[in-house]
Amino acid sequence: MFLEQRIYTMHPGKLPAWLALYRDIGGPASSRTLTPLIGMFTVEFGQINRVLFVRGFDDIDERERGMGRRDADPEWQRFLKEGRDSGALMAQEAKLLKTVPFSPLQKVGQPFERKVEGGEMWVDHRTYDFHPGKAQAWIDAYRDLGKPVQDRLLGQLLWFAVTECGPINQAVFAWAYSSLGDRDKRRAAMAADPGWAEFQKATAPLGALKQQTTMVLKPTPFSPIR
Repeated sequence: MFLEQRIYTMHPGKLPAWLALYRDIGGPASSRTLTPLIGMFTVEFGQINRVLFVRGFDDIDERERGMGRRDADPEWQRFLKEGRDSGALMAQEAKLLKTVPFSPLQKVGQPFERKVEGGEMWVDHRTYDFHPGKAQAWIDAYRDLGKPVQDRLLGQLLWFAVTECGPINQAVFAWAYSSLGDRDKRRAAMAADPGWAEFQKATAPLGALKQQTTMVLKPTPFSPIR
């Protein structure tokens, strides 16, 4: 499955108005013409005044056909005009990702089954950059040694994917928690677990990781994942 991840950066103070435009006009137009939205989130920690959203494609060529349908939709053109008039957008970034076999998210239209307790959701969105040629060995070790520990101790894995277009040699994945305190307690338990020490011992000689970046996100009220 392909995932298109977009991050839009807004001028300070203008994100709420842009989100309302997307909720009322842009989102419905996209849903009519493209595949369903998977999730839409605002950045709480990281570079703020940003919205991150994810859409999936089982057939990447369907994206192009859908974009053509969307561009011909009068309501989409209305959304673009009102968005430009708002002066909200500062920058846009797009990545094309591909899910790995152990990612929970695998198909367009797959229903989201919430496993996080309580009424809130906080998402730890992580991007790991690898030295060329070393990503797969780390991902295999994570699948076999690291993920079983995290499945026991962390929150809910939402997706795990690698970049196809954009900065390559990256893994992009997201874990959901009921609160920031929940995240902190669970990650402390993970760090103290002997199985996690085994994973770190196995991956250290690989010299695979170059950089790790994390953002904390919150789903918008109209995000399918929330």
